Amino acid sequence: MRTVKKMASAVTIAAFLLCCSFVSSKGSQDDCVYAATGSSYTVPLGHKLKESESLKWLKDASVVFHRRQKQVITGKNDDVDSTGSLKLTQLTKEKSGRYKPEVFNAEGKIVGGNLQSTHLCVIDSVKKPKVTMKCIGAQKNVSFSCNIGQNEKIKWLMNDKPLAEKGNTLTKVAKDVANAHFSCNISNTVSFEISLPVKQDCYKSVFPDTLFGISIWVFVGGGAGIVLVLILIVIICCIQTKRKRRLRLKDERELRLQWASQEQQHQHHRHHHQHQHPNQNNSDQHQHHHPHHHQQQPAGNTGPRQNRTKQPRTQQRPRAPEPANGQPQPSPRRATQASAPAGNGGEEQPPPLPQPRKKTPKAPKE
Repeated sequence: MRTVKKMASAVTIAAFLLCCSFVSSKGSQDDCVYAATGSSYTVPLGHKLKESESLKWLKDASVVFHRRQKQVITGKNDDVDSTGSLKLTQLTKEKSGRYKPEVFNAEGKIVGGNLQSTHLCVIDSVKKPKVTMKCIGAQKNVSFSCNIGQNEKIKWLMNDKPLAEKGNTLTKVAKDVANAHFSCNISNTVSFEISLPVKQDCYKSVFPDTLFGISIWVFVGGGAGIVLVLILIVIICCIQTKRKRRLRLKDERELRLQWASQEQQHQHHRHHHQHQHPNQNNSDQHQHHHPHHHQQQPAGNTGPRQNRTKQPRTQQRPRAPEPANGQPQPSPRRATQASAPAGNGGEEQPPPLPQPRKKTPKAPKE
């Protein structure tokens, strides 16, 4: 009976110790200060060190640095800075542990109270991930996969924007993400890396995404800009042509009005001049219609006209006989010219138009 009781008490004690160790190990992981492999880290002292005081640094239960006043007993002077903080360089996983400082006065007593320790956890940085693509469901869907290690977190990015999906596999409808680029972001407590973007090739759109390595939208935007510039040029040319035409029509209209005004003024001036000097006009007309003696040719003669025979100026024309009463009588021509304006309301009659010659049959040649 006593043996059974002893065995039960031993099992209880073992279970209690196991739980305590699990809790302590879990707690030690929770208070870790993480650092990446190959990096540097400085463990703070948390105490203002005096020159007369001694300093000791412990990693777990082993001493890594000991300086008594100014004399270094363990380690090197470069292992601590001017404040007494411990400098750790080129970290490896073997340097993970709990670091605790101790400060002593000249009499060898611990001073500074219970100084805080630091639990350093050195882990590897994440490696650059890689995304792979696979078509599924008769190329209607596409699946993306990202390689991920332990204790690493993943975030999916579509066109550099985060997605809500978790896990190392992402599935999408190929048509919906025809031109999208996918990448994954892998991180841990000390580093992160982003994979290269990957585009699906399960569904191919009608229009290409790039042309000669340049986005198709660059060509579309450039073409639209050129068309807009051409339209503006055509509009400006039409406006200038219409304006020039309007100005030309305006100038022609002004010239016509000016010409009509000048013509009207000229006619008015001539009419006024005729009314003021009627006798002079009659004399001019008489001079223009001065009779000349022409030799009459027979009708139908188409030959050249015969030269006029000039009468000598010394020969005087026969005068008409004077009447009995001694007063001169007007000549018949002057009487006709004087009576014509009275019958037409005082207006001057134009001379008769020339008549065409009558053609007669030519005589046959002998």
